[in-house]
Amino acid sequence: MNYRYWVLRIIEVIVYTAFCAIAPEVADLFPGSSKLDANISQNAIDFPLSIRELFGSKTAPGAIAVGVAEGNLTPRGSPTSIYLGHTDPGNFATNRGFCSWNKAEAISVEEADSFCLQALQSQSVAIENQLLALGLHPKINKRAIVMGTDLWNQSNSAGPQFPFKFSLALEKGLTGRQAYIWARVESFRNAQQQLDASGLFGICQREPYYRQQLTELQLDSEEWRWNCIKLDQLRRVITIENVLKLHLTQRK
Repeated sequence: MNYRYWVLRIIEVIVYTAFCAIAPEVADLFPGSSKLDANISQNAIDFPLSIRELFGSKTAPGAIAVGVAEGNLTPRGSPTSIYLGHTDPGNFATNRGFCSWNKAEAISVEEADSFCLQALQSQSVAIENQLLALGLHPKINKRAIVMGTDLWNQSNSAGPQFPFKFSLALEKGLTGRQAYIWARVESFRNAQQQLDASGLFGICQREPYYRQQLTELQLDSEEWRWNCIKLDQLRRVITIENVLKLHLTQRK
Protein backbone atom coordinates (compact mmCIF):
# COMPACT_ATOMS: atom_id res chain seq x y z
CA MET A 1 0.00 0.00 0.00
CA ASN A 2 1.07 3.58 -0.58
CA TYR A 3 1.79 4.84 2.96
CA ARG A 4 1.97 8.45 1.81
CA TYR A 5 -1.48 8.18 0.20
CA TRP A 6 -3.11 6.94 3.39
CA VAL A 7 -1.37 9.58 5.48
CA LEU A 8 -2.96 12.21 3.26
CA ARG A 9 -6.36 10.54 3.40
CA ILE A 10 -6.33 10.26 7.22
CA ILE A 11 -5.41 13.90 7.66
CA GLU A 12 -7.97 15.00 5.08
CA VAL A 13 -10.80 13.15 6.83
CA ILE A 14 -9.85 14.63 10.20
CA VAL A 15 -9.83 18.15 8.82
CA TYR A 16 -12.94 17.80 6.68
CA THR A 17 -15.10 16.56 9.57
CA ALA A 18 -13.68 18.87 12.23
CA PHE A 19 -13.65 21.99 10.00
CA CYS A 20 -10.15 22.25 10.81
CA ALA A 21 -7.21 23.84 12.35
CA ILE A 22 -4.44 21.28 12.55
CA ALA A 23 -1.61 22.08 14.95
CA PRO A 24 2.03 21.48 13.98
CA GLU A 25 2.14 18.65 16.51
CA VAL A 26 0.06 16.52 14.10
CA ALA A 27 3.34 15.75 12.36
CA ASP A 28 4.35 13.67 15.39
CA LEU A 29 1.55 11.22 14.58
CA PHE A 30 3.39 10.06 11.46
CA PRO A 31 7.06 9.51 12.45
CA GLY A 32 7.72 7.19 9.52
CA SER A 33 6.90 9.66 6.79
CA SER A 34 9.96 11.17 5.08
CA LYS A 35 7.98 14.35 4.32
CA LEU A 36 7.24 14.95 8.03
CA ASP A 37 10.88 15.32 9.01
CA ALA A 38 12.00 17.19 12.12
CA ASN A 39 14.28 19.31 9.94
CA ILE A 40 11.31 21.14 8.42
CA SER A 41 9.32 21.60 11.64
CA GLN A 42 8.68 25.04 12.99
CA ASN A 43 9.34 25.75 16.63
CA ALA A 44 6.21 25.29 18.71
CA ILE A 45 6.73 28.78 20.12
CA ASP A 46 7.13 30.43 16.71
CA PHE A 47 4.54 33.05 15.86
CA PRO A 48 2.85 31.81 12.65
CA LEU A 49 4.43 33.19 9.49
CA SER A 50 0.92 33.69 8.10
CA ILE A 51 0.24 36.41 10.67
CA ARG A 52 3.82 37.56 11.11
CA GLU A 53 4.22 38.48 7.45
CA LEU A 54 1.21 37.73 5.25
CA PHE A 55 -1.93 38.65 7.22
CA GLY A 56 -0.71 40.75 10.13
CA SER A 57 -2.78 43.75 9.07
CA LYS A 58 -5.06 44.99 6.32
CA THR A 59 -2.00 46.32 4.50
CA ALA A 60 -0.04 43.05 4.67
CA PRO A 61 0.72 41.33 1.33
CA GLY A 62 -1.72 38.43 1.81
CA ALA A 63 -4.58 40.67 2.87
CA ILE A 64 -4.04 42.96 -0.12
CA ALA A 65 -3.89 39.93 -2.44
CA VAL A 66 -7.27 38.68 -1.20
CA GLY A 67 -8.70 42.18 -1.53
CA VAL A 68 -7.50 42.47 -5.12
CA ALA A 69 -8.81 39.00 -5.99
CA GLU A 70 -12.19 40.13 -4.64
CA GLY A 71 -12.03 43.34 -6.70
CA ASN A 72 -12.13 45.59 -3.64
CA LEU A 73 -8.51 46.80 -3.61
CA THR A 74 -5.95 47.91 -6.16
CA PRO A 75 -2.58 46.09 -6.21
CA ARG A 76 -1.18 48.93 -4.10
CA GLY A 77 -3.90 48.41 -1.49
CA SER A 78 -6.17 51.36 -2.25
CA PRO A 79 -9.98 50.86 -2.19
CA THR A 80 -11.77 50.42 -5.50
CA SER A 81 -15.23 51.73 -6.36
CA ILE A 82 -16.95 48.59 -4.99
CA TYR A 83 -15.09 48.49 -1.65
CA LEU A 84 -17.90 50.22 0.25
CA GLY A 85 -20.50 47.71 -0.87
CA HIS A 86 -21.64 45.66 -3.85
CA THR A 87 -23.81 42.67 -4.68
CA ASP A 88 -22.04 39.34 -4.73
CA PRO A 89 -22.48 37.80 -8.22
CA GLY A 90 -22.54 34.30 -6.77
CA ASN A 91 -24.99 34.46 -3.84
CA PHE A 92 -26.37 38.00 -4.32
CA ALA A 93 -25.52 39.04 -0.75
CA THR A 94 -24.11 42.51 -0.04
CA ASN A 95 -20.32 42.46 0.17
CA ARG A 96 -18.49 45.06 2.24
CA GLY A 97 -14.85 45.75 2.96
CA PHE A 98 -11.62 44.50 1.48
CA CYS A 99 -12.45 40.78 1.59
CA SER A 100 -16.16 41.09 0.68
CA TRP A 101 -17.62 40.37 4.13
CA ASN A 102 -21.29 39.44 3.70
CA LYS A 103 -22.16 37.51 6.86
CA ALA A 104 -23.98 40.46 8.46
CA GLU A 105 -26.08 43.26 7.01
CA ALA A 106 -26.16 46.04 9.61
CA ILE A 107 -22.43 46.69 9.93
CA SER A 108 -20.08 49.43 8.81
CA VAL A 109 -17.27 48.94 6.33
CA GLU A 110 -14.81 49.37 9.20
CA GLU A 111 -16.49 46.54 11.08
CA ALA A 112 -16.53 44.42 7.94
CA ASP A 113 -12.78 44.98 7.55
CA SER A 114 -12.19 43.97 11.16
CA PHE A 115 -14.21 40.77 10.75
CA CYS A 116 -12.42 40.14 7.44
CA LEU A 117 -8.97 40.41 8.96
CA GLN A 118 -9.82 38.19 11.94
CA ALA A 119 -11.22 35.51 9.63
CA LEU A 120 -8.22 35.63 7.27
CA GLN A 121 -5.81 35.35 10.17
CA SER A 122 -7.58 32.31 11.57
CA GLN A 123 -7.85 30.67 8.16
CA SER A 124 -4.25 31.39 7.19
CA VAL A 125 -2.91 29.90 10.42
CA ALA A 126 -4.97 26.75 9.76
CA ILE A 127 -3.64 26.56 6.19
CA GLU A 128 -0.07 27.10 7.39
CA ASN A 129 -0.34 24.35 10.02
CA GLN A 130 -1.89 21.92 7.55
CA LEU A 131 0.89 22.53 5.02
CA LEU A 132 3.49 22.06 7.74
CA ALA A 133 1.88 18.78 8.83
CA LEU A 134 2.07 17.63 5.21
CA GLY A 135 5.78 18.38 5.03
CA LEU A 136 5.47 21.67 3.16
CA HIS A 137 7.41 24.31 5.05
CA PRO A 138 5.66 27.71 5.26
CA LYS A 139 8.78 29.72 4.45
CA ILE A 140 9.01 28.24 0.97
CA ASN A 141 5.24 28.04 0.47
CA LYS A 142 4.11 31.59 1.22
CA ARG A 143 2.12 31.77 -1.99
CA ALA A 144 0.37 28.50 -1.15
CA ILE A 145 -0.67 29.93 2.24
CA VAL A 146 -2.22 32.95 0.52
CA MET A 147 -3.81 30.79 -2.20
CA GLY A 148 -5.44 28.57 0.40
CA THR A 149 -6.58 31.49 2.53
CA ASP A 150 -8.08 33.27 -0.48
CA LEU A 151 -9.92 30.08 -1.42
CA TRP A 152 -11.22 29.74 2.15
CA ASN A 153 -12.43 33.33 2.01
CA GLN A 154 -14.25 32.41 -1.20
CA SER A 155 -15.63 29.10 0.09
CA ASN A 156 -15.77 27.77 3.65
CA SER A 157 -16.02 24.21 2.34
CA ALA A 158 -13.30 24.37 -0.33
CA GLY A 159 -10.71 26.33 1.65
CA PRO A 160 -9.89 23.67 4.27
CA GLN A 161 -9.26 21.14 1.49
CA PHE A 162 -6.59 23.18 -0.27
CA PRO A 163 -3.45 21.97 1.57
CA PHE A 164 -4.21 18.31 0.83
CA LYS A 165 -5.10 18.96 -2.80
CA PHE A 166 -1.98 21.10 -3.19
CA SER A 167 0.16 18.30 -1.79
CA LEU A 168 -1.45 15.87 -4.24
CA ALA A 169 -0.86 18.34 -7.10
CA LEU A 170 2.84 18.37 -6.28
CA GLU A 171 2.88 14.58 -6.20
CA LYS A 172 1.34 14.59 -9.69
CA GLY A 173 4.31 16.64 -10.87
CA LEU A 174 2.49 19.95 -11.11
CA THR A 175 4.32 23.07 -10.01
CA GLY A 176 3.67 26.77 -9.55
CA ARG A 177 0.54 28.19 -11.13
CA GLN A 178 -0.66 24.85 -12.47
CA ALA A 179 -0.42 23.27 -9.01
CA TYR A 180 -2.35 26.13 -7.42
CA ILE A 181 -5.11 25.99 -10.03
CA TRP A 182 -5.49 22.20 -9.93
CA ALA A 183 -5.57 22.20 -6.13
CA ARG A 184 -8.10 25.02 -5.95
CA VAL A 185 -10.46 23.44 -8.47
CA GLU A 186 -10.23 20.00 -6.88
CA SER A 187 -10.93 21.54 -3.46
CA PHE A 188 -14.51 22.15 -4.59
CA ARG A 189 -15.34 18.44 -4.47
CA ASN A 190 -17.94 17.54 -1.86
CA ALA A 191 -18.18 14.39 0.26
CA GLN A 192 -19.53 12.51 -2.76
CA GLN A 193 -16.51 13.69 -4.78
CA GLN A 194 -18.68 15.85 -7.03
CA LEU A 195 -17.57 19.32 -8.04
CA ASP A 196 -19.86 21.57 -6.03
CA ALA A 197 -19.78 25.35 -6.59
CA SER A 198 -23.32 26.54 -7.18
CA GLY A 199 -22.44 30.23 -7.14
CA LEU A 200 -19.75 29.85 -9.78
CA PHE A 201 -21.92 27.55 -11.86
CA GLY A 202 -24.61 30.22 -11.89
CA ILE A 203 -22.10 32.81 -13.08
CA CYS A 204 -20.88 30.48 -15.82
CA GLN A 205 -24.44 30.01 -17.05
CA ARG A 206 -25.35 33.72 -16.95
CA GLU A 207 -22.28 35.77 -17.82
CA PRO A 208 -21.42 36.13 -21.54
CA TYR A 209 -17.64 35.81 -21.09
CA TYR A 210 -17.90 32.54 -19.17
CA ARG A 211 -20.57 31.16 -21.49
CA GLN A 212 -18.37 31.88 -24.48
CA GLN A 213 -15.35 30.17 -22.93
CA LEU A 214 -17.42 27.05 -22.16
CA THR A 215 -19.55 26.99 -25.30
CA GLU A 216 -18.14 23.71 -26.65
CA LEU A 217 -18.68 21.80 -23.40
CA GLN A 218 -21.90 20.07 -22.39
CA LEU A 219 -23.67 22.18 -19.80
CA ASP A 220 -23.25 20.85 -16.24
CA SER A 221 -21.03 17.95 -17.30
CA GLU A 222 -17.98 17.11 -15.20
CA GLU A 223 -15.73 18.76 -17.78
CA TRP A 224 -17.97 21.86 -17.89
CA ARG A 225 -17.95 22.14 -14.10
CA TRP A 226 -14.17 21.70 -13.86
CA ASN A 227 -13.49 24.35 -16.48
CA CYS A 228 -16.09 26.72 -15.07
CA ILE A 229 -14.34 26.66 -11.71
CA LYS A 230 -10.95 26.85 -13.41
CA LEU A 231 -11.84 30.09 -15.22
CA ASP A 232 -12.51 31.81 -11.91
CA GLN A 233 -9.56 30.24 -10.11
CA LEU A 234 -7.13 31.11 -12.90
CA ARG A 235 -8.11 34.76 -12.63
CA ARG A 236 -7.63 34.76 -8.87
CA VAL A 237 -4.34 32.85 -8.98
CA ILE A 238 -2.81 35.24 -11.52
CA THR A 239 -4.02 38.22 -9.49
CA ILE A 240 -2.52 36.87 -6.27
CA GLU A 241 0.77 36.00 -7.96
CA ASN A 242 1.10 39.56 -9.28
CA VAL A 243 0.25 41.18 -5.94
CA LEU A 244 2.65 39.00 -3.98
CA LYS A 245 5.40 39.57 -6.52
CA LEU A 246 4.95 43.30 -5.99
CA HIS A 247 4.73 43.35 -2.21
CA LEU A 248 6.96 40.47 -1.15
CA THR A 249 9.73 41.75 -3.45
CA GLN A 250 9.44 45.21 -1.92
CA ARG A 251 9.78 43.82 1.60
CA LYS A 252 12.93 41.78 0.97
